[in-house]
Amino acid sequence: MSQAKIRKNDMVLIISGKDKGKFAAVLATDYKKQTVILKDVNMKVKHHKPSQQNTEGKIEKKEYPIHISNVAFLAKKGAQGQKSIGTKIGWKVDAKTGKKQRVAKKINKVI
Repeated sequence: MSQAKIRKNDMVLIISGKDKGKFAAVLATDYKKQTVILKDVNMKVKHHKPSQQNTEGKIEKKEYPIHISNVAFLAKKGAQGQKSIGTKIGWKVDAKTGKKQRVAKKINKVI
């Protein structure tokens, strides 16, 4: 399996959907389903019925996954009234060490 382009703790920009334009940190990734879970984005309410173990029941707010194609790596955070800039991620082999590194394509910077 190939290496991941977007990883846990990366800051990403949401490029489509109801939360378009927001940016958030990645909490978890699932590469088989091609989804990411972002902090405080795509929040949904889950109701739990009372049971013998939990006699009260509860209402839980939880982050749900977003498809990985709807997010881009955050290259530049936009100031007040300006857009944030997202970028694609590529790979580059370091000439000195021979290790593979992630590179933000728009700003040509090693991540």
